[in-house]
Amino acid sequence: MKRVALVFGVIALLLLGDGLYMQVTNYQPGDQNPIFGNPKYIVSDGTTVLVAGGLMLAVSLVMWLAGRRRAGRQPGSADDQRARSDRQSASKT
Repeated sequence: MKRVALVFGVIALLLLGDGLYMQVTNYQPGDQNPIFGNPKYIVSDGTTVLVAGGLMLAVSLVMWLAGRRRAGRQPGSADDQRARSDRQSASKT
């Protein structure tokens, strides 16, 4: 899961860079983009790409945290081995 999160993070950073470039250069190809399908809010292409990149970065951070938490729970981790050795020493006494 960490690898997928890393790939998503790299893509998100590329999207954020592209969106920032579009905003700085005032890239306006002439079309209109309603954000999230709401026709009341019309934004530029740069803003749309920045929003998409920000959401993708948030998703990659959540995946990274979930992957770290999941890796800590896998059998054979240091916590599991410590708990097993504590139980074995307690049963010997």
